[in-house]
Amino acid sequence: MKLKIAVALVAFFAVISACKKSSLFSGAKINTLTNYSPVGGGYRETFTYNANGTVATMVRNDGTKQAVYYSGDTVTVATLNGVGQTTSAVEYVVNGSGYATTSQGEFVNQHNSGSYSYDGNGMWTQVNSFVNHILSNTDNYTNNSAKNAVEVQHVSATNGTTYDYYTFLTSNANTIGVQNMGQYYLGVSSANLISTDVQINQSGDTSDIISYRYRYDGSSNVDTMVSYHRNGTLADSITYTYY
Repeated sequence: MKLKIAVALVAFFAVISACKKSSLFSGAKINTLTNYSPVGGGYRETFTYNANGTVATMVRNDGTKQAVYYSGDTVTVATLNGVGQTTSAVEYVVNGSGYATTSQGEFVNQHNSGSYSYDGNGMWTQVNSFVNHILSNTDNYTNNSAKNAVEVQHVSATNGTTYDYYTFLTSNANTIGVQNMGQYYLGVSSANLISTDVQINQSGDTSDIISYRYRYDGSSNVDTMVSYHRNGTLADSITYTYY
């Protein structure tokens, strides 16, 4: 899974809308996320929330902090270094459901922007990425009736196309989605936990198959997620604690 990393992107219209809890939401709120990445080292991230459940801050063990600001129909995620200086930011414009429709980077991210489309369940159907306002990548999502994203088509600026095909553990609720991190502006995550990710390259060949394994705490929340490449090597390992 190309997990979307915990990017935190609060009493105005946007906050009220963003706080609408989908029926897919398990209700658990993540306290800490520790990534034991086999490539490039790992990190520990601690989440804090506003009274209405929206994410307020995400702080890494190296002192880097993401602070999330809500005002009207915008959500701004600012990244601060260890001495409190803002080094980058992303501003999201949200719709009437509280979901981001566009994003614009600031500071070092000023050349990056995006647009987002959703289905009736609040799940992504398309994400477009731009560099200097030129389309660089499009991700097209196919969501099934069980409210899981079963296919993602990745189209590059040169029309190169790759795919991810996902299977899910349909008896296991997703407790590590964006709602569990208070990131309601990013829409609604798949209802269930990913079991496998079959990756197809531009030639139509299977480039990898990522398999996922989970361990659960006493409340049936995921406390450990481990994924492996087709050749058996470790792809990722993440542990979670909850409030």
